Amino acid sequence: MSKENIILIRTIFGSPIIRPIIRFLSTHEYNGRSLLNHALTIYSGEEEAENLTLKIASSIISEIISLGAKIMKVDEEEAKKLFKNKALRRGLEVILRSLGKYGVTVPQKLDSPFLVVWNFTNLCNLKCKHCYQNASSTMEGELTLEGKIDALKQLEEAGVSAIAFSGGEPLIHPHFFQVAKEAVNRGFYTAVATNGTTITYEVAKKMKEIGINYVEVSLDSANPVRHDEFRGVNGAWKRALEGIKNCVKNEIFTGIAVTALKRNYRECGEIISLAKDLGVKRVIFFNFIPVGRGEDIAREDLDPWEREEFLTTLYEAMRDYGIEVLSTAPQYARVVIQRSHGACISPVHFYAGPAVTGLNYLAEFIGGCGAGRVYCALQPNGNVTPCVFIPDIILGNIREMNFKEIWNNTSILSAFQNRDILKENCGKCSFRYICGGCRARAYAYFKDILAPDPGCIYNSEQYEKTLKEIHVTIESKVKIHAY
Repeated sequence: MSKENIILIRTIFGSPIIRPIIRFLSTHEYNGRSLLNHALTIYSGEEEAENLTLKIASSIISEIISLGAKIMKVDEEEAKKLFKNKALRRGLEVILRSLGKYGVTVPQKLDSPFLVVWNFTNLCNLKCKHCYQNASSTMEGELTLEGKIDALKQLEEAGVSAIAFSGGEPLIHPHFFQVAKEAVNRGFYTAVATNGTTITYEVAKKMKEIGINYVEVSLDSANPVRHDEFRGVNGAWKRALEGIKNCVKNEIFTGIAVTALKRNYRECGEIISLAKDLGVKRVIFFNFIPVGRGEDIAREDLDPWEREEFLTTLYEAMRDYGIEVLSTAPQYARVVIQRSHGACISPVHFYAGPAVTGLNYLAEFIGGCGAGRVYCALQPNGNVTPCVFIPDIILGNIREMNFKEIWNNTSILSAFQNRDILKENCGKCSFRYICGGCRARAYAYFKDILAPDPGCIYNSEQYEKTLKEIHVTIESKVKIHAY
């Protein structure tokens, strides 16, 4: 984004008029809801302005959105249709509330994450070699059903837009469908990350009926033997494939999740081709993070040159296969922009589609690693962590402190939210606002949130100096443990 565009956005949303107005609407209530919430709902056409106060509030917000739409060259009528969706309205409310509270920051500081990945249970029916959660049996102190419903209430009050149920394996827990249905009823965009092995036609139909928006099934190879060996249970591939087919048959938006390792990264074309044949809409390749059981296979992590080759291949595949091909590696945003010579815009590393009007204005504000910034994790026992791959850093527990207080009153989150304090080369990189490196990888390898991401070619010197030694050390520990 040009300096002129950043200055323009800062001038408008940081002005001595607009910012205080947004802050006022965010902090003053009518009938138990903020005036901002009422105004956005009225703007979408889902509510009528029943008094003069709400009419004025909705008129102000309409003008602000109209101004923002013009800056980003977004059709206002299309935006109005989108905001009939409660989850999207909630996301916009978070952005406006944050602008009123913090002003314009790069990247934008938010007073609530857009997404919470909820590790619903530690119970799992597979034994995956890379499992960050080290999932097997139920964790001591997991939230009760009452505690889970209270968690949804806290997340809703904080303004969280989306919940992704993960695990362990969420679908085998007896509370799942009741809690998922409650999440949908509360207006969350609701997703499920699953190994797919228990998704019968009836299970898929039930997920569709309660309103699950997205199901993401793990599949780490197009080859059944290689997948089953990695997942630790024979027959897992066949059952996962049946689960995918059942979701597609029930017209659920379905994706495939792949953990990229030395063993499978050159297989990405076959996996994408299989996904397309199955009718899947999206394939997302996850960064490998050596935590949990993943420590035992740290030597399988891609080196910087392999990762660059891999991400370039994904960008090309996204064009060739005609389905969404994404990666959780923050460097993907940089690769897309570089390889397309700016023709493709990737405001966050989860998006790498064709240039969409207005998205380039968002790149430096919301792009790059989202840990502790646009998303966080909720553990089975109620602990809140910046990322599912950073289980050691506990921000608080929702049994002891309200989620909103945890998010807004934990000083360590500033390390995730300020790219300018990152250590070299991430902190000096010209792409730091759209990438910033994976903070989970930095912490896993260096026990330092501010350290460089050793998987990037711009950090190849750090890789050569330290990562090879770290890999050798980890492998030695594994061998000693084996004896």
